[in-house]
Amino acid sequence: MREFRFGIVLAAFVIALCAGYQGRAGEDMLTRMKALNPHLKSYEAQIHVDIALHTFPYISPSLDGTYYHKEPSKDKIAFDTVPALARQFNKVYPRIESPSRWNKIFVVTNMGDDGTLTTFKLVPRVRGRIDHITAKVDDKTATIPQLTWNYNDGGYAQVNQEFAVVNGNYVVKAAKGHVEVPAYKADISSSFTNFKLNPNLPDSVFKQN
Repeated sequence: MREFRFGIVLAAFVIALCAGYQGRAGEDMLTRMKALNPHLKSYEAQIHVDIALHTFPYISPSLDGTYYHKEPSKDKIAFDTVPALARQFNKVYPRIESPSRWNKIFVVTNMGDDGTLTTFKLVPRVRGRIDHITAKVDDKTATIPQLTWNYNDGGYAQVNQEFAVVNGNYVVKAAKGHVEVPAYKADISSSFTNFKLNPNLPDSVFKQN
């Protein structure tokens, strides 16, 4: 599984709330998603994560750290803990790609709108472990409350996200996920606080240790 930096890819998931907006065609929605928060170029936040592995080694660590994002696709968490626990976290979740990159990475199909959520099917252009991703998009806000990764070798991973408004921007304030693959099962809960928007983040911040 690709390393997951609990990428909330903030700029790709946020938009000003449009009260009463009725979801239109899939391409229309994707355009809205790509145009989110044009002035938000970077951010950092404090992250708290609770993990419960339901297979060996059956650990349930709690992790704290700082999450960094820089447009268009740089993400990293620096955990305030021992590296072994951080590595366990990095194993159990896939990366969330920005909708601004979807057409480049995936074949994107609009699967329909139920009046509340628009569903997209994302099939990787380069074959790998992921068979497809299902993304459910809120018609009013153009945020993504749910993503599900379906794997060729069996199993899936799902994340459900909650959003808050910070200085006019929608940001992910909490996420709950479940991973169920042949090698392991895990539940993950995370929360994000103390957002700093548009800090100066040099590329050196994102070097992996």
